Amino acid sequence: MLVICNGAIKSGSTWLYNILDSLAEYSTIDDKYLTLRNEKHPCIRPDLLSRFIESEDVSGRNFLSKNHISERAHRDLVLNNENVYIFDIERDPRDVVVSRYFHECFRNDYKSGFHRFYWDIGRRMVANLSGYHALWRDAGPRSYVSSYELLHNDFEAEVARIGAILGQQIDADQARAIREKTSLKRLRKDYENEPRFEGEKFFRKGQIGDWKNHFDDVLLADIERVQQHGMGRFNLPAIRAKLASLGQR
Repeated sequence: MLVICNGAIKSGSTWLYNILDSLAEYSTIDDKYLTLRNEKHPCIRPDLLSRFIESEDVSGRNFLSKNHISERAHRDLVLNNENVYIFDIERDPRDVVVSRYFHECFRNDYKSGFHRFYWDIGRRMVANLSGYHALWRDAGPRSYVSSYELLHNDFEAEVARIGAILGQQIDADQARAIREKTSLKRLRKDYENEPRFEGEKFFRKGQIGDWKNHFDDVLLADIERVQQHGMGRFNLPAIRAKLASLGQR
């Protein structure tokens, strides 16, 4: 089978990938199918998915790929094959925005404050996240959307659900071992020598509800609008809120 960890950006997809990696033994994917940036996670190029499925023994061998597939055509392609399984992961979009903000500060030397980041980058991320998860939610029996919050609050039960989709029964002892193996402390250590990840910077504290330390009422009202109605071509309430917010700083 081909297992695709297809979580959205800054939503816990690396954590989910390592959980999936703990559930089975996987064969190496030939470099000819992969993106160039695959030091830690093999990532099959979306335009080569069809060739990979047709050419490789996905019925007799196990493969694991970490992707961010967001095109309907690619979704339909992989879900039309009974040997392909897709796992997405959701996270509170407010925490996603906060995580991305610190990612930009630590990794890309972003200098402006959180409010400016939200208006410049964050709110568009929220709109994209909504569309991304809508593509995968209820996509079929071999597609599953986990959540960052569920893995934090009910890890054993959630890992058991993930394992069941892959035809495995995960007992409490196995789940606890996987939790230890994929803990924040372990992942930071496992990734500390990877130049692209820099464990401590890539794996931040991952605290649920950290958004409360960064969002005010203006931003909360806008993010709710974006989630419900999207960006829109001209969002006058958001423009007025942005100007008022920037004017206070």
